[in-house]
Amino acid sequence: MKIELYGYTTSPYVRKVACYLYYKNLDFNFVPVSPVMAEETLAFTGGKQVPVLKIGEEWRLDSSKIGAWLDELYPEKPLFGSNDAEKAIATKIDDWVSEQFIPGMVFRDVVDGKNDEGFRKRAHRLAEIVSSGATLPDPVREAWPDLIRAAPFIVHMVENLDRSEPLEAMKMRIFMELVAHLGDGPYLGGMSEPTLADFAIFPQVIFPYHVGLVDHMPMFEHPTLGPWLKRVAVHLPTNPWCVDEDIIVNPWPAQ
Repeated sequence: MKIELYGYTTSPYVRKVACYLYYKNLDFNFVPVSPVMAEETLAFTGGKQVPVLKIGEEWRLDSSKIGAWLDELYPEKPLFGSNDAEKAIATKIDDWVSEQFIPGMVFRDVVDGKNDEGFRKRAHRLAEIVSSGATLPDPVREAWPDLIRAAPFIVHMVENLDRSEPLEAMKMRIFMELVAHLGDGPYLGGMSEPTLADFAIFPQVIFPYHVGLVDHMPMFEHPTLGPWLKRVAVHLPTNPWCVDEDIIVNPWPAQ
């Protein structure tokens, strides 16, 4: 059956689903969606939420539910582990990613971080990446730094955090929680093979470095997280982001 993934290339949840598909060795077409005209491309869903995964004539929303659907249809290389105990662990970490890691490590910087030249440069780079798949009008690209700071979805995710905790303290806490979730590994939760939890975090760590949003990735040098990144990378192609090769700036983690 034909498999199509709809989304923005800069969405953490779209990247997560793309990693599922590559891990399971499923051929798929990526259909870029413009954030300013999402309703047109996603008319068949009646909304504008991404990612959308369409298999044949059926489709699903929500990256975690998509993972469960993929395991039902394509059980090889399961995303939730090999038994109920592993499924519970993978689900718990995946919930933590959605409630803490992505809002706190990805989105809070956008809303509560400094609106300085560095932020605006990164935001314009994001607009360039989005527009490489689904062209954004020039005025929208120019306004992108301000638009994403006020984006309802991003603001809503951040509002669910305890914003009385200082931003840098929150980042450090979440980082240490990630280290704890990995433990002795080799994959998150002590799993012997990667699960959706690994694919929920790995793209959010590597993508900003890979496409040049940042020039240095300190996590590569961490004694346990650095090797974990390399182990996960082995299961994916060297460009799993649904972007053209000319978008890639920095090297893929090497074994």
